[in-house]
Amino acid sequence: MVYFMHSYKKIKFSLFKALTLLSALLFSLNLYAAPGSIHIKNAELIPLEERYTLNSDFDLTLNNVLEDALMKGVPLTFLVEFQITTPRTYWFDDEIITQSYRVSLSYHALSRQFLIIRNKNQSSFNNLQQAKEALSKIKDWAVIDKSLLKKGEPYQAALRVRLDQSKLPKPIQVEASGSENWTLVSERHQWTPAFGL
Repeated sequence: MVYFMHSYKKIKFSLFKALTLLSALLFSLNLYAAPGSIHIKNAELIPLEERYTLNSDFDLTLNNVLEDALMKGVPLTFLVEFQITTPRTYWFDDEIITQSYRVSLSYHALSRQFLIIRNKNQSSFNNLQQAKEALSKIKDWAVIDKSLLKKGEPYQAALRVRLDQSKLPKPIQVEASGSENWTLVSERHQWTPAFGL
């Protein structure tokens, strides 16, 4: 009986030690996991004949949860939002135009290709880094007709990019709601465009 109790205490202590080490490992992995981020580096409006187009570059970093979901076949859809307003001193800014579009990133396991779908155009890439670089460039997006702008009026432009949780599969939407792992949004990048009207 004494031998049994001694063995039981030894097993109990070993199990406790193993669980403590496992908890510490999981905590450290979660604590030091690289967070996801979107950082808009630049944005500019380019005049064409009757309209302005937007060019922009941003850095996209996926956290471990998002990258793991992507590799398991979960498409990630990003919403790109652009707005032009006229600042008002004593009232809300006057909204001139708000535009948005979606771009999705997915992984096709059979071909081992990363796919980007933007405005019904599909591109494929051999690795995730190439796909993220392509996704992070906005080129020649027609955002506003010149007829909507008035000479001498001050304007403020703003751009934001975020992961669109509403496009995730329904079971994941429940998990994603309120979770930092599934929240990926840039700061609102604002600038004063130089409209040559």
